[in-house]
Amino acid sequence: MSTELARQRYLRRHMESGLPASPPGKAWRNVLVVPAYREAARWLERLQALPQNAGNTLVILVLNRPDSDPDDNANRALRQAIGGLAGSGPGLKVLNPGAELYLHDIDLVSGPIPKAQGVGLARKIGCDIAFKWQCEGAIDSHWICSTDADARLPPDYFLRLGRAPARAAAAVYPFWHTPATDPACNLATALYELRLHHYVLGLEYADSPYACHTLGSCLAVTFDAYAQVRGMPRRAGAEDFYLLNKLAKVAPVTRLAGECIALASRESARVPFGTGPAVAKISAAHHPHELPLFDNPACFAALRSLLCALPALHRTAVPDLTGALLETGLEPALAHTASAVLDRMGITQALAHCRRQGKTPAQFERHFHQWFDAFRSLKFSHGLRDAGWPLRSFAQLAAAPPAFWPAATADPDQLRSAIARRWGWTPTGVSDWL
Repeated sequence: MSTELARQRYLRRHMESGLPASPPGKAWRNVLVVPAYREAARWLERLQALPQNAGNTLVILVLNRPDSDPDDNANRALRQAIGGLAGSGPGLKVLNPGAELYLHDIDLVSGPIPKAQGVGLARKIGCDIAFKWQCEGAIDSHWICSTDADARLPPDYFLRLGRAPARAAAAVYPFWHTPATDPACNLATALYELRLHHYVLGLEYADSPYACHTLGSCLAVTFDAYAQVRGMPRRAGAEDFYLLNKLAKVAPVTRLAGECIALASRESARVPFGTGPAVAKISAAHHPHELPLFDNPACFAALRSLLCALPALHRTAVPDLTGALLETGLEPALAHTASAVLDRMGITQALAHCRRQGKTPAQFERHFHQWFDAFRSLKFSHGLRDAGWPLRSFAQLAAAPPAFWPAATADPDQLRSAIARRWGWTPTGVSDWL
């Protein structure tokens, strides 16, 4: 499908209804979408500190509230603070000399949104406004940037997108959770961040094409790719995961290096799952280091074997899946279990389809990765977990091969720094980084 056809189809069929037209006579170089719910008025100061070195920027703030929250005043403080800003045009406020704010207050105008759609719908509304205004000529960039209220963006945030590959569908920024005043929350956040890193390192070890972080606060997507995948999923959580899963099938998702986006360490109940609820759960544990948080490394060994076995699976019409996994050197018990899990996932039918559609090895592999995507990779890991390869605690990972950590240390912050170095990330606010 051509990019113009995808754009027109998105505008007609998939965009949220009732969105405003772009203000006449206005044009911006960059656009940033931020959903906000129950944020303090002081958060506006962080938004006013947006980078000013990349041309004029439009911030689309989507103030929202789920229908599970009956408090009509949940967003009142931030709403009033924004109302105190100087105006710069119809519906626009001045954030700083290089940035303007458009407030789309769906909480005030339309009331609460369905809990099941939550932040995903709020983020989609903001991205849809950006998409519509870009189509109307008001936004010059071909990137929609997305972040959250707890994020502090680095000075070269917008400029860094110029280093992304031309074919990229999306870019994922580096991130670093900065400490707050509660030591328990800080430790819990560090462990949760390591959990995210460990999963991506495991996917890298397996040579999966879906090895990227999936945080809505650290994401940029091109307008054309956004239209091709029919926009942001309307979900109360993991909307970023499912969006990137779709985008990776269209074109590469690139990982940016450089200074990290600084994310606040905090507990939160704004979403049903994700960072905030996970941090709250870890903080409540008596021994966080012993809490089973991390996918068993054996799951990634099995995934690596499966992906290594693809040439053999392409050559035979009736594949011996267990035998193919054993041929890669996978331990027998794990190979038999992995084969059973994959069988329940429908791999036999999927391989037959991939073989029909992919005559060459490269075509076969491409079709396989379209089926065995980020979601099925996660489902495979969960299947092995339930079949006898359980989650591991931070303390147990040292004795659970294969090892993915780039440094041998029991200190979560030192390990986070080592991982950041590996990926070319520069943590924000770390005094001993050098």
